[in-house]
Amino acid sequence: MIDFTEDMVAPCGMNCSYCYAHHKHKVPCPGCRNMNKDKPKSCRNCKIKECAEYKNYNHCFECTDYPCTLIKRLDKSYRTRYDESLINNFQVIKEKGMDYYLNFEKKRFQCPGCGSTLNMHDKKCYECGNVIDVNKLE
Repeated sequence: MIDFTEDMVAPCGMNCSYCYAHHKHKVPCPGCRNMNKDKPKSCRNCKIKECAEYKNYNHCFECTDYPCTLIKRLDKSYRTRYDESLINNFQVIKEKGMDYYLNFEKKRFQCPGCGSTLNMHDKKCYECGNVIDVNKLE
C-alpha cells in the first residue's frame, strides 16, 4: 500500500499518491516535488510547480492569484477526464486540514477487494484488477 503524505500533494492539488505513475512502475514515482527523470513528462515540465517554487509557496492556494488560469484549466481537465477536482482537494485541506484530507483520500482510494491503493486516472487496482468508482466508496 502507498503511503499518503503531505509531500505527495503537489502544488496544484494533485495527490501524487494515487497517480498512475505509482502503480505502473516497479519503482513508484516519488511525486512531483522530487527530482526524477522517470516521472511523466507533464510533471517534469509543470509550469504550475515552477510558479509555486518561484513564489515560494508550498501549495497554490496560498497565492493571492489562486485559482489562476493554469489551475482552473488543469482542474477542468481533471474534472472532465477523471471526475476529480484539484480545487476541491484544496478546499478540503483549507477547511479540515491536511491530516483529514490525507486520511479521507487513503480510505477513498483503498481497493475494497484487496486493500491496495487505486489509481485515480482509471480507478483501477493494479494488484487485483478491480475497477471501482471511488466516489461511491465514501
